[in-house]
Amino acid sequence: MRIKTRFTIHLALGLVLWLLGTGISIAIIVEGLLPSLGFHINMDDEGLIVGGIFGVSTLLCIALFGWYFGGPIGFLMSWIQQLSRDNYMEPGNMANIYNRTGKLRMRYRLYKEVLQQLQSLGSILQANEVERNRIEQAKQEWIAGISHDLKTPLTYIRGYSALLLNEQYEWSKEEAMSFIREMDGKGKHMEELIQDLSLVTQLHSAEGALPLQKTMQDIVEFTKRAVADISNTPQASSYRLHFQADPSVIHVDFDMKYMQRILQNIMMNSIIHNPEHTDIYVEIEETGEHATIRIADNGVGMPPHTVEHVFQQYFRGTTTDAASEGTGLGMAIVYKLIQAHNGTITVKSELSQGTSFTIRLLKSNPH
Repeated sequence: MRIKTRFTIHLALGLVLWLLGTGISIAIIVEGLLPSLGFHINMDDEGLIVGGIFGVSTLLCIALFGWYFGGPIGFLMSWIQQLSRDNYMEPGNMANIYNRTGKLRMRYRLYKEVLQQLQSLGSILQANEVERNRIEQAKQEWIAGISHDLKTPLTYIRGYSALLLNEQYEWSKEEAMSFIREMDGKGKHMEELIQDLSLVTQLHSAEGALPLQKTMQDIVEFTKRAVADISNTPQASSYRLHFQADPSVIHVDFDMKYMQRILQNIMMNSIIHNPEHTDIYVEIEETGEHATIRIADNGVGMPPHTVEHVFQQYFRGTTTDAASEGTGLGMAIVYKLIQAHNGTITVKSELSQGTSFTIRLLKSNPH
């Protein structure tokens, strides 16, 4: 039964009881009590007495109605005010609204849906507060990490440039080129960090809308080239990359620039966070209306906490003892970019059992 209907019924019953009570009181007092006490009542006095009884009855009715209907509303308002002050615990006098059997008292039963919603809202707000604090802490740790990541290559660049500018020593051409190569590498690392920050800002602007330049491409051939590019990088020289596709051609509408970024981020994660000689498998297959890309490795795997938060912005999980050089934005960027392609990504991982990422993208129909 809805609150409106329940309220109307209770109000109608209250009015009926008030009228009956007033009528009975008038009859008892005027016709029975006063004559028995020896009072002789004329017509004028009877009118005044009836009016007095009616007035007192009305005042009592107003007081009872205020207590019955207004008391719970006051309780609800104080609870809402408590929630507005970021206090998400139940009110201290919560026990007063229940009877000894644990059921709501009659006057509070009028608003039981509101009470249930407030209890649910308090729990949700409390959970959100805990999550917000956790994310804020992760954000602060991430900012500290990013500051360190930017400062470290900058320190190298300044150090090598100071050596090159030292007029007290004449460096050989080979030594100078070695310094320049180191500076170039550190500069590229800083550039990658800045690009990640810029891309995340772009992904969050305009409600996360990202203008994609989609074209219909063969995702199999595109992924095969991406695997070959990663295989040729110095970081992947000690890793075994495998590629398999069935069928050999699957057409998908995607943005080549961002799809390259997606595949690169996932495969480089498998390289960075696993020991040498780890096998990395890239498989593509058709599953109904989707093209499924699975990137798996037989490396160290991830603990449940890392699996749960791997796509979360600012989370910098690592499964090795090596310091992470990432921004903590790589997998969050992957997740957002796949969403922008109307696709999905999932991850499965167990410690010492490896990790597997599965991407599902809608196929396109070539004309």
